[in-house]
Amino acid sequence: MDVCIPQDRAPRDFCVKFPEEIRHDNLAGQLWFGAECLAAGSIIMNRELESMAMRPLAKELTRSLEDVRGALRDQALRDLHTYTEKMREALRHFDVLFAEFELSYVSAMVPVKSPREYYVQQEVIVLFCETVERALDFGYLTQDMIDDYEPALMFTIPRLAIV
Repeated sequence: MDVCIPQDRAPRDFCVKFPEEIRHDNLAGQLWFGAECLAAGSIIMNRELESMAMRPLAKELTRSLEDVRGALRDQALRDLHTYTEKMREALRHFDVLFAEFELSYVSAMVPVKSPREYYVQQEVIVLFCETVERALDFGYLTQDMIDDYEPALMFTIPRLAIV
């Protein structure tokens, strides 16, 4: 897909919302395994409602992969160096479905922050940064306390932010 449709890939901006421990190289393989299991009728343990909601998407995703395999097989028998529109369209459709499944599946398995939660977190970060800057200006804190990760400082910054 990176070679055939590099400009037409489905957006994956939502991945920044995933916890760090989820983002790794073999996530796609785990997602594909999950899609095949759901399409075959399995249920994610303790996630029955989410499983039933994702099952149609998982089935469509597995069918889409069959379309991609068929297009690749046809392409391999003709010319390996050109990509037909049929193959590009099959890859685009698969990519969109896979991105949608990725977000659904990961969101069902781990808590994924909403845009509102990220906004609030950024507001708190800015508040703490401004608080530290003002505290330095007024002499409440020293740069050495910050550089040395003074334990008392960890309790002081939130209290100063409240004031």
